[in-house]
Amino acid sequence: MDLINLLQTLSDAFGPPGFEDDVRSIIREKLSGLVDRIEEDALGNLTAWRDGKGDRVVMLDAHTDEVGILVSHVDDRGFVRFVPLGGWDARLFPGARVTLRGKGGFVCAAVGFPAPHITKPEERSKAIAAEELFLDLGCRSKAEVADLGIGPGTPGVLDGPFKALNDNLVLGKAFDDRAGCAAAIVILEALKGKSLPFQLAVNFATSEELGLRGAKVASYRIQPDVALVLETTTGADFPGIPDHQCPTKLGAGVAITVADRTMLTSPRMLRFLVETAEEKGIAHQLKQPMSGGTDGGEIHLSRSGVLTGVLATPCRYLHGPSSVLDLRDLKALVELTLAALKKIPSELLK
Repeated sequence: MDLINLLQTLSDAFGPPGFEDDVRSIIREKLSGLVDRIEEDALGNLTAWRDGKGDRVVMLDAHTDEVGILVSHVDDRGFVRFVPLGGWDARLFPGARVTLRGKGGFVCAAVGFPAPHITKPEERSKAIAAEELFLDLGCRSKAEVADLGIGPGTPGVLDGPFKALNDNLVLGKAFDDRAGCAAAIVILEALKGKSLPFQLAVNFATSEELGLRGAKVASYRIQPDVALVLETTTGADFPGIPDHQCPTKLGAGVAITVADRTMLTSPRMLRFLVETAEEKGIAHQLKQPMSGGTDGGEIHLSRSGVLTGVLATPCRYLHGPSSVLDLRDLKALVELTLAALKKIPSELLK
């Protein structure tokens, strides 16, 4: 399976938290013939199972949602107010283009803001809070907006079409975490026809950006013994960021999480992942703690506790419509996950 084309298809898909139907449809299609069964729960988690020997369960997790917005109000002149879904930086909104999903299909809009010509100098240097912004759909009344199928509860995302910057670096809106989803699909393809010494559950989680909600219920249902979360993480190797504040760097390999705001990786798991990467000669780096959070925060606390690790692809400008990642790092994530799965029976399921 072509990783770059798969990443492009997933990244361009519409899927804010709770509205990941299009993403799940793509994943279902790509998993055809690769898994034994697929389950979908009430929240929207899609779990693909590969049957193996014994009753021990290994879980892989990648979330399907991207940060988005939700329409909150439409005024009489046809301007639309919205609230963020997930961890947006308010500086990104003014002047951005938005795709809304109305009842009749996709609708384009602009995030309206006062031009510098009509603002005071001291106001131009300040971020505008989301609640002060609005969407301009080109409508002249509330009725025209309604005719487009837009109203309170309508979801949207900032536009950010996938582009290749060069042979290795690509740009897109939803690498967090469609890159992890792409990796999980490629991993399942690599395992096709191979006997597994455990049950493998690959969970494509809903609503990570709203507080790890999908992973919480999925891990309770799956009951894993060991879990690996496949994520993206903050790459900050660009001007203005000193090394001690740079969690990860692009091109340095898959990032192994030491600790973040939701989880302290077990020394046993951390040692296992680092040693596996070193043995196989897989490019890797340790993510500097304590930034960010992942589904691992809920998975490792599920039931009586789950031995959990987090592998991530460094990504610049995360949670923005123009994120950048290095395909070599994503491939290293796939390689390390596959190598880890081979060693888990003897090292972590003893």
